Parts: sequence; structure tokens; C-alpha cells
Amino acid sequence: MARYFTRIEILDRLQEQINQGKALLMFGAGIGLTAKCAERGGADLIGIYSTAIYRMAGLPSVLAWLPYSNCNEHLLKMSADILPVVKDTPCIAGVGAHDPTLDIDKFLDQLISLGFSGITNEPFCSLYGEYFAQQMEQAGIGFSKEVELIRKAHAKDIFTIAWAMSPQEAEEMALAGADVIGAMIGVTTGGISGATETTPLEQATLDVQAMIEAARKVNPDVIVLTHGGPFNDVETAKYSIQNSAAEGYASGSSGERIPTEQAVIEITKQYKEIKIF
Repeated sequence: MARYFTRIEILDRLQEQINQGKALLMFGAGIGLTAKCAERGGADLIGIYSTAIYRMAGLPSVLAWLPYSNCNEHLLKMSADILPVVKDTPCIAGVGAHDPTLDIDKFLDQLISLGFSGITNEPFCSLYGEYFAQQMEQAGIGFSKEVELIRKAHAKDIFTIAWAMSPQEAEEMALAGADVIGAMIGVTTGGISGATETTPLEQATLDVQAMIEAARKVNPDVIVLTHGGPFNDVETAKYSIQNSAAEGYASGSSGERIPTEQAVIEITKQYKEIKIF
């Protein structure tokens, strides 16, 4: 079973990597095999959240934002498959904070008892776009519920990663006590089931920097990871880090779905090249 890490233990581990000049990596895992491999590859954190279930089923990740399943039920099911195979890497739970029937305090305690070491807000309502996000907020189930999730976890001294899609959101999450801001550009492009259009790489990196500056106005020590949009492989992730003040990268489809697609297609072609005479 995954080892539990305190908030301070995680921050110390991350800071040690930063002090050595090494970029941080959170690997988003949808299945136990990829989580196990990511740990062997040296991932600093392993994120477990509902979007990964869809991408590893060969479906678009955005299905996690539609009303076809319960993200928190997915999380609990995934934890039973993934936590037992991760041994010494902090696992981060993606919590759907918008459910009005969810007792966040009790759910946080449950997740820690299962072996999670931190939490993040996923799914996040900003991906719906401004109009629908405003409707959610007016109904009392919008971004403010995600801020409340981070605030409550911080009050319990639980390590937190907060996704943000704008400078304002980054600032609010930093004020709520987020240890890490995930500067989110959008759905990751590339591969068989990824998005086909996104913000250009240079502009996306400028958008990340704007979120960094907003967050560090209120917390100069907050760590920032880049994610999504055009950041879909090692080179684009590297560009986003080296051309902003971010300390690392959060892979999702770029670490799990796209490499799997490429590897399976290539090995299948190689097997089919075998001749029997």
C-alpha cells in the first residue's frame, strides 16, 4: 500500500529536487500499471483522478466533465487498484468538490485513511467556460467550492495541489493555502483522442507566467507546475518550465495516454512484420 507522507515531508522532498535544479513531475495515473511504472521512473507525485479513467478507456478525458458518472466514486474505485502498487511516492487524490451531498471534511479524512497523502480539485469547473462556470457559482456549486476544498485540506495540514486556469484563480488558490498551483491551459492536445486545437506554445507559456505572478503576489513560496494544452511531450513541457518561473510539470495524457498509444501501435506493427516463410 502507498506510504502516507505528511505535508511537510512532501514539501521537503519537492524542495530537495528544486534545490538540485531538477524539474518536478506529477504523473497522472488512471491504472495501476502506469502508476507503478511512473514510480520506477522517478515521478515526484502520482495524481489519481477521474479524467484518467476515460483516457485509459480510449475515450476523451472531457467526458469526466459530463453527467455520466460520479467522479468521487471513480476516485475510490481507482484507489483500490492503484494505491496497493505504489510504494514510496505521495499519491494525490482528485476530489470533485461541487457535490452538494458531499461532506468534504469526512471525505478528506477517508482519503487519508486509504493512503492518499494529498488532494487536488479535479474536475474543475473553469473548463466549462465562463458562462456555465458562472451559472454553477450562482447555484453554490462553482469554483468557490474548489477553493473551500483546498482551504479545508490546508487546515487539516494535508498537502494540496490546486488547479487554476486564470491569474485570478491562481491568486485565490494561493490565498486558500495551496502548496502547489497547477497552471492549467486546457485539455492536452495530441494522440488519438486528444484535443486538436489549443493555445500556441509561446502564448500558453505566457499565460502560465501570468498565473505564477498572480499566485506569488500572495505566497512567494508557492510551487507551480505547468499542464495541458500544447504541453504534450517532454520538449513542450521543458519549454513551458524554462520560459516561465514554474518548477515542474504535471503530466496526464502526455505521460500516460499518448505514450501508450504510440508504444502499442509501434509494437503491433513490429509483430505484424514477422514472416512465417
